Amino acid sequence: MRNPLELEIKRRLRQQQSKQDIFADLSTEENKDALEHMLNNLPPHERNKKMLPLRVVMFILLILLTIKQFLFVYLHEASSVDLMLGLIGPLIHLYIMRELLRNHRLGYQMLPLLALLALFRPENRITPDMYMYMAMALLSGMLFLFLFPKKERIEY
Repeated sequence: MRNPLELEIKRRLRQQQSKQDIFADLSTEENKDALEHMLNNLPPHERNKKMLPLRVVMFILLILLTIKQFLFVYLHEASSVDLMLGLIGPLIHLYIMRELLRNHRLGYQMLPLLALLALFRPENRITPDMYMYMAMALLSGMLFLFLFPKKERIEY
């Protein structure tokens, strides 16, 4: 279930309010930490909207690689232990997709690292997958730096 405070923050970001104004309006003694965390983990609406084409390309790459991994596990894994271990990667991809759809900072932080780590596995070093992982790492790293600059962090 989504947090009502997060929904209110997203509504105000869509109305082009600044993060400092949102923090000043919504902060109470009980929710200052949670509010600071949520504001630092959500991008401003105008930047988010501007980067939509790149976000869609990155999401499509992630979907294609996840489907490929599910099919690889389904077709090649023989025992139940291999099946369970083979599903770890696609399940992590699903979690990252959830974070990207909700525009949370964690998805943009983890995806470059995981995409580069995926290149250590031999089955990911075939020609189309290798370039897809590198493109995804580059796109997500660039989007992270653009959507969540350090100078805009809220600190009380």
